Amino acid sequence: MKKKSVLGMLVVTAALGVFMNIHHPVTPTLFTEMGLPSRIFGTSYAAMCFFSFLTSPFWGEISDAKGRLNVFLISCIGYGLAQLSLGFCTTEATVLISRSAAGFFASGTSIASIAYVADLSSPRQRGRAMSVVIAVQSVSLAVGYLLGGVLGSLSFVLAFTVQGIGMIGLGVATVALLEESLTETRQIERGTLLRNINPLSSFLNARHLLSGAMILFAGVVIFSSFASTCYDNAFNYYLKDQMNFIPAYNGILKAIIGIIGLAANFTINMWIVERTRVRLSLAVVLLLCCLSSAGALISTDLLPLFLGMNLAFYTVNAIYQPIIQTLSYQHRGKTEIGMVTGLVNALKSLGNVAGSLFAGLIYDVSFILPFAAASVLFGAASLTGYLYYRADHTEEK
Repeated sequence: MKKKSVLGMLVVTAALGVFMNIHHPVTPTLFTEMGLPSRIFGTSYAAMCFFSFLTSPFWGEISDAKGRLNVFLISCIGYGLAQLSLGFCTTEATVLISRSAAGFFASGTSIASIAYVADLSSPRQRGRAMSVVIAVQSVSLAVGYLLGGVLGSLSFVLAFTVQGIGMIGLGVATVALLEESLTETRQIERGTLLRNINPLSSFLNARHLLSGAMILFAGVVIFSSFASTCYDNAFNYYLKDQMNFIPAYNGILKAIIGIIGLAANFTINMWIVERTRVRLSLAVVLLLCCLSSAGALISTDLLPLFLGMNLAFYTVNAIYQPIIQTLSYQHRGKTEIGMVTGLVNALKSLGNVAGSLFAGLIYDVSFILPFAAASVLFGAASLTGYLYYRADHTEEK
């Protein structure tokens, strides 16, 4: 029998993390085997993030009106088909088209699943709930990378086929097993729906959320996502381009990173959310991201130190993300959760677009530049985070 369940959605979130990350250790090798220019790792991800940016407020509004599970089903099917097509791409243009389609639907899956958990959590429980969600995402990301690395070492087509079919099956199974979390949905007239599809209209509908402190918070989200994406995209490509890692090695390394992120979220992050001034802690964690990301500038001749600094970076990188999610929900009613989730997801996607494009363009100049840029941008995010704290530091411990 169907029922509303946070645990059920956490299981779905785990499966989502696995299936949505299968392709990551495979695509760098796919691109090099196709003989595509190195910019493709940045431009393809930027295309995905751009369409995620455009559609995030739309999916948030639609999930508030029509329900989380309807959005989740449509998004899973669309993303699965897009990834199936990516496995059969042969040109740069078809890669960009497939990644754009994936971005259109990817935002819907994350918005719907996070909003579902938020619906069933009390305001005081949301910080802990988001930490658990991010922790589950960390370990499932690790499993997805590992599975993708193994499958990709056997066959590119096999990896993308498993991913596409898995996503479609997950969407259908979720709707079949879980009950909608919203107590009431509403009808949307066709004209209203067409206006909402316009991303500019969706952003305008969310303008009442933009207080002075919220604008600073938006800056933190954009700077941090720019820096994180710039670093991560360059690092993934660097492992293949400079260190000649096969997909399986890439997957194993990301699996280790995911496990570390899981431990950090269940320990350090829980302590931050429950025992500290969260806004101030966010600025401190982002400063640690700034310092640890500079570790990529260490020569790979010192491989243990190089890998150790990168593991340190990915640990603090995993910590700041649930803090941002927690702060975005503070003092928000259930009727605003979908819109707020969509707005924050759009801001993250905007940073992702800039970060991936920037990394792809400057990597050819020097493979060190994306890592140096990430360090500087995390510094900017930390400073903006401190200003955000000073703008309103009356939160309870």
